[in-house]
Amino acid sequence: MTRREGLLTVVSGLSENEEIKIKYAEHLEELFDVIIPEKIGENFSEALKNNDYASAVKACADYYRQKPDVSIPELSCHGAYNISDAEKALGGYARIVNVDWDFPNGDVDFLFDPTILKGPRNHEWVWQFNRHNHWSNFSRTYTATGDEKYAVAFRSQLLKWIAQTDIPQNWNGPGSAWRTIECGIRLLGSWQITYDGFRRSYSIEDVVLLLMIASMHRQSVHLIKNPTGKNWLMMESNGVYTFSSLFTELSDSAENRRISADRLQEEVERQILPDGMHNELSPDYQGVVLSCALNFYSIALDLGMADEIPKSFTELLKKTVSAAILLSTPSFTQPRTNDTYTIKTTTFTARAEKLLGREAEYLFVNSSRKDGHPPKSDTASAFLPYAGFAVMRSDWGKDAAYMCFDVGPLGLAHVHQDKLNINIYKGSEELIYDDGGGQYEISDMRDYAISAYGHNTVLVDGLGQYRRAPLASESEIDAGWITNESFDYAYSVYDDTYGKDMLRPATHKREVRFCKPGFFCVTDTLTSIDENIHDYELIFHLDTTKVKELEEYKNGVISDFGRKYEIAMIPLDDDSADVELNALSAVKDPILRGWYNGRNERKLHEAITVSRKVCAVKDFKFTTLMFPVKAGDPLPKVRKMSDGKIDILFDGKRYIIDIEYLNK
Repeated sequence: MTRREGLLTVVSGLSENEEIKIKYAEHLEELFDVIIPEKIGENFSEALKNNDYASAVKACADYYRQKPDVSIPELSCHGAYNISDAEKALGGYARIVNVDWDFPNGDVDFLFDPTILKGPRNHEWVWQFNRHNHWSNFSRTYTATGDEKYAVAFRSQLLKWIAQTDIPQNWNGPGSAWRTIECGIRLLGSWQITYDGFRRSYSIEDVVLLLMIASMHRQSVHLIKNPTGKNWLMMESNGVYTFSSLFTELSDSAENRRISADRLQEEVERQILPDGMHNELSPDYQGVVLSCALNFYSIALDLGMADEIPKSFTELLKKTVSAAILLSTPSFTQPRTNDTYTIKTTTFTARAEKLLGREAEYLFVNSSRKDGHPPKSDTASAFLPYAGFAVMRSDWGKDAAYMCFDVGPLGLAHVHQDKLNINIYKGSEELIYDDGGGQYEISDMRDYAISAYGHNTVLVDGLGQYRRAPLASESEIDAGWITNESFDYAYSVYDDTYGKDMLRPATHKREVRFCKPGFFCVTDTLTSIDENIHDYELIFHLDTTKVKELEEYKNGVISDFGRKYEIAMIPLDDDSADVELNALSAVKDPILRGWYNGRNERKLHEAITVSRKVCAVKDFKFTTLMFPVKAGDPLPKVRKMSDGKIDILFDGKRYIIDIEYLNK
């Protein structure tokens, strides 16, 4: 009897379909080919010698059921669970990329894409459903309740998944359950938690338990053979390292662990910029990369091999966490830059405190300011010179005024056409928004959200900025950065192309002065390159559908959020120019205006685009004073002085600023 024939007899009761039985047997054969018999035990070795595969399967499963519990919290079945979500998943409900679907009779189809029917098409639905996060919730719910129905549901779905999915020729293409990023995510988290919870369940037969291990091994081999790059490679390598560290009974585990560890360390050094930001310039993927690095770090600590981690690696992780703290909004979230959703800063600091040490900065964030202290510097503001983020902050209090001004490159991936974009917060409220780009769907709305039209910048002749480079900065960016007790200042110039025809009609210079502690002065200077006249339109985005005009100031408006804070925008444009004010909401034609395209915690909804437009001029300068105002408080008083300076009375304080010299 061959090994394949023997294993076919063991799996015979799992399916009536001969092709599926052969697939199950192939998986087990691959596993048995790499198992080191001496590590499993004498009973297993004897059973193999005697070609007694039923006994071999039992001995092997007994070994894995009796192994000590995993001590790493992130991989343990003893964790947070949601019984309501588990019950919905039992009935076939799934919510992926904000799209709901009910599989009839709870019969899950792992390759079905409901966005084909519901629209817009989003290949991420199938990909992300195959991360199997609902399995890890099944596992933790089962561990907490002891209800075998979760184990039964998992067993059925696991067998179907193995039977239904194969490694397609285009494994990273649409419709694949074997995209490498999903394999990595399964191995680094969801499948480990699932395995940990169900390995002792009497509803999971021995052969089913080994099929799960066999599939994890097959996925790890797939990732070793087919590495990609960027944040994907971090997840892929983290998955292989995690699996190979927990399943050392396999003959290729040591080598796969070495390869994945080398890749992890090399990629962290390659992807993290000298200022600590990830080179994709997205807080979402900065968090992904740090999490993968810390998972690696945590497992190495748990296995007693911390001495294998270079000191430079540890210091780089600390720098990454510090960058996230410097970028934090007053509510300890990250501003939305490039593709991202709202990321809490504790995503970085919570595990850093556990693994990298009880730094005072980490304690400050993790305790919501009760312990520790903020980063030590002359002011609360900061400039990240490689990422190109000028962070202007009145203080480290929960009601601080805050702006993130983007003067950097595109980023290595997940890019938006957003140079010179600004986000403004007051306390926990976002007053001028960047929505993070929405879902990764194929739609006009997605195109809009990542374009210049969906950001707070300037259009030239109706065209938005459209650059292809630079992706990353190899040296420090000069933004004229100044920070002191009285004001912050930064500037940058967009001198690249506009529109998909890559035209160069004009340059756009934006200067920002933060007059501490209360308001921002933004100037936008447009200069014709081709010596022709142009139309220039300045746009800002507010997450409301209502604004009110300020009658005492030409083209002045104030938001109508109905919250604690509003934002008043008072223009100081050239009085002789014919500047047109518009406030557009939920417009679809001729171009999209006034839409908030969020993802994860935020859905697509109507918002407002406030614009000022001047036509048929060669050069022009927009000036906008932006005041975060507490609802019901007096509005600012703004007066132009005879010497060209501006006299401003706001929140009980008088300011004199010179628009021509904002850095003075």
